[in-house]
Amino acid sequence: MAIKGPKVTSARLSSGSSGDSTGIRMENGVIQLTTTGGTIAEEQHFTSMERFHTNDGKGFYVELHPKPDPYWITLEYGNSAVKELRKDHDGRCFRVHGGKPGPEQGILIHEAPHVGWLIGCLSPRPLNNFAVEFKNERGNPSYQAMNQLIQFVGPARADFFVLDW
Repeated sequence: MAIKGPKVTSARLSSGSSGDSTGIRMENGVIQLTTTGGTIAEEQHFTSMERFHTNDGKGFYVELHPKPDPYWITLEYGNSAVKELRKDHDGRCFRVHGGKPGPEQGILIHEAPHVGWLIGCLSPRPLNNFAVEFKNERGNPSYQAMNQLIQFVGPARADFFVLDW
């Protein structure tokens, strides 16, 4: 979920009602937000895909762990790893900051036509689209979700909370 509005100082998932103005109903419950005040001006919802188990099932790739304070993201163009998606890809992604030193600092949010393109990274999908593979071409649903997210977030630094579902 992406929101515009007051600064969010904490976020948590609860099973409670979304009756108060800081609760946003999701399929799995309610995301309770603590903010600096004011109302949420706009929100967009996505499904995300992540791969953190290794292919042999005996280990894990890097992952972001839930924490009370936010990570943050910045828009990046020309990322050499993301450009490998296909010949005409411009390498656009969000880089996640605030992770532990080492592999967590390499986590990106980017288009991924299938889970094989993700090793610890995250990929947006249209809400409730759980397809495991899209055609690896411009305009696929993950490409469209990434475009929507880039337009919504823009080039400024944005906070990024990780919740444990």
